Formats: sequence, C-alpha cells, structure tokens
Amino acid sequence: MEKHNGNKLQFAKKVGCDEKALRLIFDKNQGMTMNLFFKIAHALEVEPSELIKDLKINFLEKNK
Repeated sequence: MEKHNGNKLQFAKKVGCDEKALRLIFDKNQGMTMNLFFKIAHALEVEPSELIKDLKINFLEKNK
C-alpha cells in the first residue's frame, strides 16, 4: 500500500473493493475471503505467498 501513500480509497479502487472493506480488514482486523486476499496481492503486485510467508498460527494454544 506504500505505492498509494496510505490512501485506502485509491488502493480499494485498484483492488476492486469498497474502501470500508479495507478499513475493516486493516484497522479492525476483520477476516477476508480468499478471493479478496488474491485481489489484494495482485494490487500490491506480489505473489499471495509473499504476504503470508512469515505467518505463524499456533492452533494448539487456541484450543486449550
């Protein structure tokens, strides 16, 4: 999003979604569909795997 100088409206247009959707995802930690995830990666001009390469989820701690 640096290419858009933090402008969520401009970025939302490039993604092809509503600015409110991006605000909910980035500011309120709302989940997103895989489709939107791929659109965001495309708008950022990166492979989707690049966005999650360092993601760590520990399911065992959540289920205790």
